[in-house]
Amino acid sequence: MTKNLDVLALSEEVERDSQSGQLSRKLLAQGQTLYGKEPDFPDHLVRTTADGKNSLGHWEDGEFAEELCLLW
Repeated sequence: MTKNLDVLALSEEVERDSQSGQLSRKLLAQGQTLYGKEPDFPDHLVRTTADGKNSLGHWEDGEFAEELCLLW
């Protein structure tokens, strides 16, 4: 038996969880590493690890090169 996927409902759930921060919390709780933009440092990425560490850096040779550990 095949279960139909309600793509619209799924996209609405993802949008809601993303805006509330719930999606990030769920992914970090699963041990994922998240990357995003920081408006104060437009030329860099922010990496957030499951242990709560935030780092500012960039991609270099296919790896994240940390330049600064952020305390926030």
